[in-house]
Amino acid sequence: MHRTLCSLTMLAVACLVASVADAGDFSVKDVDGPTAFAFDGFVTVGGVMAPAAAVGRFVADGRGNLNDGVRTLVVGGTTLHQTFSCTYTVNADGTGSASCVVTPGTPETFDFVIVEKKKEAFFTATTPGVTIRGATRRQQ
Repeated sequence: MHRTLCSLTMLAVACLVASVADAGDFSVKDVDGPTAFAFDGFVTVGGVMAPAAAVGRFVADGRGNLNDGVRTLVVGGTTLHQTFSCTYTVNADGTGSASCVVTPGTPETFDFVIVEKKKEAFFTATTPGVTIRGATRRQQ
């Protein structure tokens, strides 16, 4: 019994060490492929905060570019259909940032954290006057 318990303990420790080692091994390659997203929050329009929500998709190339971005954005009840492209960076700890050009619209910036490589991330806007949060998920 003691030997089995020791073996299980050693296995658990080995798995934990392997998980910690993988946790710092992120790069732009971990954001890749067709991805869906949704977000909600508030944006400043004419000096007044208005509710905002969006759904859309993009294709990440695994080299720091988001292409073919499309979204339906609703701000204060008004619907906009937009296209966008972004460049992004990823830190070794899985955090990153993106800068986007939106048409029609103004440039936007985001910070994100990868939840699972090539599958899911959480993000928040860092654009002044914008308070949104959302998530991405790889399309299958």
